[in-house]
Amino acid sequence: MDIDIRFYGGFAVAAGNETVRLKFEMGNLGELLDEIRRRWPQVAELLDGPAKGSAVLVLNGKALEPPDPSIKLKTGDVLSIMPFVAGG
Repeated sequence: MDIDIRFYGGFAVAAGNETVRLKFEMGNLGELLDEIRRRWPQVAELLDGPAKGSAVLVLNGKALEPPDPSIKLKTGDVLSIMPFVAGG
């Protein structure tokens, strides 16, 4: 299946791209995140390093709070990974 990944902010810098179409043979969000970590170690560092928890995951326009790794994916899904931003 084809899944579009959109990286924002520091995640785009770490991935070296803002948008990637990923051919993905697995079936759920947890497996997709594992594949992203494998392909882009610098993105993995941002997701899992000292700033862990500072990413917002959005699937097809809906924020995943918290992200459920068992969410089933389908062709055409769009996953956005962006830094958490707080304002005041």
